[in-house]
Amino acid sequence: MAILKAAIITVTPFQQNCSVIWKEDTKIAAVTDPGGDLELIEKFIEDQNLTLSKIFITHGHLDHAAEAKALADKFNVVICLLYTSDAADE
Repeated sequence: MAILKAAIITVTPFQQNCSVIWKEDTKIAAVTDPGGDLELIEKFIEDQNLTLSKIFITHGHLDHAAEAKALADKFNVVICLLYTSDAADE
């Protein structure tokens, strides 16, 4: 049975939660809502010896999505959107 681990990295001046989830045996990881403070997220990935495979965005607000493209470009991974529109917020 695969064991999943998770950590929360608090990012941006909004103190938004960015999550890193990974399989303990393979060290394959995903990052959810990398809104900012990319250096903290990258350091965690490196310190844990993780291989980033995906980025998930829960919604399109700046504090959740701002650094997604930069992180995706650095690790050459895809961004998965977990929403269809923020129109309901309006």
